[in-house]
Amino acid sequence: MKNTEKPLQKTDLASVAELSAFFRVDRSAVPSLMGRMGVSKRGSSFPWPRIWIMLGIDLGSVQDLGALKQPLMELKDVAAMLGESAKTTRRRSNGEHRDKTISAYIDLGPRKRLFFPAEIQSWILGEPVPFDRRQESLSFVPDKVKKGKYSPKTNNVPQTAPSPVQSAASLFMAPPRPN
Repeated sequence: MKNTEKPLQKTDLASVAELSAFFRVDRSAVPSLMGRMGVSKRGSSFPWPRIWIMLGIDLGSVQDLGALKQPLMELKDVAAMLGESAKTTRRRSNGEHRDKTISAYIDLGPRKRLFFPAEIQSWILGEPVPFDRRQESLSFVPDKVKKGKYSPKTNNVPQTAPSPVQSAASLFMAPPRPN
């Protein structure tokens, strides 16, 4: 039986400059971002397949690896493509808009939300996405930075212990007297 899969080659490594353009961040931010993603360096580069796996992509479903290397789109670019404001696009991707169908995004910071161009293009055209990806929003933001307007809110209600299971008869009995 012949193996039809192409083995990973040296060309499947991404330089810091390529990843800077891909994630639309400064070159100095790439090593810390790769560390948060759990992608280790191979010589002076980072392996593309490991990056794609960390971004939730099923590599067995990919038809064109070159399409995956296209730079991710920022929120303002997606909004311009859709012809709406960035606030509406953010609300749509957060699930706060009546149309909650926009594809998953990647959070790199409190103000850095990225989208795969192929997912957005397929979403606009109503076509299937050219690769399978876990459809969840990924966040590579450290917890201490997630304090902003769009961070998940916690209520300050004290947690109470769950009440023990009671029998039906105990519901009609007088409460115990305090000592």
